[in-house]
Amino acid sequence: MRRLTHLMLLLCLPLLAAGQSCGVKIKTADEGTFRQALTEMDHHHYREASQQLRRVAQRNPKAAEPQFWLGIASVKNGFNIAGIRKYFTKCLELCPQYPNALAHYYMGMIHYTDERYEEATAEFETYFHMANNCDDAAQTAVYEEASAYLHWSRFLGEAVLNMAPFDPVVLSGVSSKHNESLPFITLDGNRCYYLREMPARKDRTVFYTSDVEKKVWKLFYSEWKDSAFSAGREMPAPFNQGDAEGGVTATADGHTLFFSRITNAGVYANCDLYHAEWEEEIGKWTVEKMGNGINGDKTWESQPSVSADGQWLYFASNRKGGQGGTDLWRCHRLKNGDWSRPENLGSRVNTPGNEKAPFLHADGHTLYFVSDGWQGFGGYDVYFIDLAEGGEAHPTNLGLPINSESDELSFGVTADGTRAYFPGRVASSRSKDILIFDLYPAARPEAMHRCMVRVCGDSVRHAIFMLPERTPKVLTFSEEGKLPHIGCYVGKDFSSAKHRDIQLNDTLAPLQVALLSGSRLDSHCEQVLDAWADWLIAHPRVHVAIECPKLTDAKAIYDYFVTRKKLRAERLAYRGGTAYVQNQIRLQ
Repeated sequence: MRRLTHLMLLLCLPLLAAGQSCGVKIKTADEGTFRQALTEMDHHHYREASQQLRRVAQRNPKAAEPQFWLGIASVKNGFNIAGIRKYFTKCLELCPQYPNALAHYYMGMIHYTDERYEEATAEFETYFHMANNCDDAAQTAVYEEASAYLHWSRFLGEAVLNMAPFDPVVLSGVSSKHNESLPFITLDGNRCYYLREMPARKDRTVFYTSDVEKKVWKLFYSEWKDSAFSAGREMPAPFNQGDAEGGVTATADGHTLFFSRITNAGVYANCDLYHAEWEEEIGKWTVEKMGNGINGDKTWESQPSVSADGQWLYFASNRKGGQGGTDLWRCHRLKNGDWSRPENLGSRVNTPGNEKAPFLHADGHTLYFVSDGWQGFGGYDVYFIDLAEGGEAHPTNLGLPINSESDELSFGVTADGTRAYFPGRVASSRSKDILIFDLYPAARPEAMHRCMVRVCGDSVRHAIFMLPERTPKVLTFSEEGKLPHIGCYVGKDFSSAKHRDIQLNDTLAPLQVALLSGSRLDSHCEQVLDAWADWLIAHPRVHVAIECPKLTDAKAIYDYFVTRKKLRAERLAYRGGTAYVQNQIRLQ
């Protein structure tokens, strides 16, 4: 807090002339001493002024004015915190509405320091009520500081009143006597990737104490067995081959990983992004560095998070073109398999400070990340934002006590959205562990379920999808030379097990269409029709007929294809009648 450099003695109210405060007068015999003390104050003789004011205060124990000036002397005389606390507290005990804004400003500071944010807010609001109606330069000199304190008092007061339930427990198996960090639980819940800090020497022939022994971070994984994760194993080659690695993320099928690797080149430690593919035939991972469009020679790219379908990749980077510091960026996969040029997430997410550790949930639109640029409780805090929402909505701080005065370094949420995990420390632990806890409802993403689908055609193919629990999602299965299968599914249909196989035929299934009324289509129907339109656009020689029990319904679908999706009318026909028991699209 910036100290006051000058204090004028001219007050808005004629307190000095009256020699009284809150109706309690200073005794006539003490008025001379009191005025002499103020003269000493005016000449910056704060020690002499304090001695005289204490004599006046002792002889006038119910007068607030000597206490106020003793508080001011404590401010001017080296910012004596004990004196500030003692005298301003006494002043406002004697006169709660003391008519000088500075008394309420310093009382607000006292409450703020003691984490009594509601009381601090009240005192700072009183300060502004008085300062805004006063021309005294001394009282308005701390206007800017008071504004900041009021802002933070309101923020912290609300946070304390709305503290979320938080009871983290150590994630057994993954956590050990060593430090762990940057966890990622796969979307099926069967594997956890994380970093573990291990001794650099394995032979242990040299005597070290645990405090000074050199340690390195190694990439580990644990697998879910029965009711807990296993103790963990180092990731095999080509991982952990010298350069530090971490920040793993995986697609829904678990066969594609993205991670970061630090390469020490001269004096600059460069961090780049890599991806790994699981080769089922050989039972090994193959690792490849991502291209120069994502990695820079002298920029830091790290902490990736990939969407469940592998089409979007989010990461942290200090590359040029951002909002300042380290920002969050993203790119999407092109049709040829390459990645697009990274785009900055903009001021809706990024600040002139630092944003790191993005975690895109399996729903594809809820983003968690850490930042020291948004309003928080100290260091890096965890925030979340729904990227599907339009407008200028800003990230939400997860609040107390999940966030604290310490740095929160990463954050993840299980696919069903109910539990969150992060690296942290519990009171009984000597090392940093991976903690897990029930996430409060307001911070939960959309619940998703991982489903395995078996598609039968000329060959059997398996596909992994993340389906929302409630909102229908359109899935399209196609094979060259075959008709597509397009249908709406919801995750609750598969909630009885982690995996459930659905066998789909390669023949065209009837298209169930729900109509609101007349020619209006509901949103779920439009999603299905959009999928059909995409397939028809990709197959321009195919002509179809739309059949519905009601001619008006068939016409509505026809109009949607022609007017909204711009399909050629000569490719389409529609008809209705009692012979058609359900809505469907047929080849003509």
